[in-house]
Amino acid sequence: MKDPLYGNKVAAAILVTLLLAVGLPIILGTLTAVFAGHHGAHHDEENPWGLAYTPTEITVDGATEAVAEVEVDLGTLLANASAERGERAAGLCGACHTFEKGGSNGIGPNLWGVMGREVAGVSGYGYSAALQSVGGEWTYEKVDHLLENSQSFAPGTSMAQMVRKDDKRADILAYLQTLSDNPMPFPEPAPVAEPEGEEGDDAADASGDEDNGGDN
Repeated sequence: MKDPLYGNKVAAAILVTLLLAVGLPIILGTLTAVFAGHHGAHHDEENPWGLAYTPTEITVDGATEAVAEVEVDLGTLLANASAERGERAAGLCGACHTFEKGGSNGIGPNLWGVMGREVAGVSGYGYSAALQSVGGEWTYEKVDHLLENSQSFAPGTSMAQMVRKDDKRADILAYLQTLSDNPMPFPEPAPVAEPEGEEGDDAADASGDEDNGGDN
């Protein structure tokens, strides 16, 4: 006797096969990206699921507009930073560094007085050749670069650090400033740019005033 549901079963089997063929690679790719991030591969804080795209547009009232990323200078970030937040954020650094005055070196050097100190300048600590080659003193700009991507700042350094968020790095820098008897001043914030056309409008107004004065 012929199965009356035979046709439905065949259609269902075909549908399941198509769903697996299309959906399984996506599922496996997502899981691979997630687990790779947890086991030492590059992990992007802004894209934790390893998606192949990053949203750059928004839609408002049916119109699509690009979302512009505004770059803020380090001086402005530091002017709005919090040393208290920075101390909490730097808690993870305590696994390698000490912060108190006269503290001993650990896996990493003691960080008291680090701002303005000579790079690789703690006596008795064995620095990597990569860091010794940097030279100069620790400035806010240098430490900011180091925190953002230590391997980019000094390729080959034994320090592995990547703090992507600008404001979080600024908080840590504000905390490091407090680790000193003579804190290094922050760099000045960049001047605020005037809106385009404002200067021209002022000039036009001034010109108009002069003309009116002559008429009188």
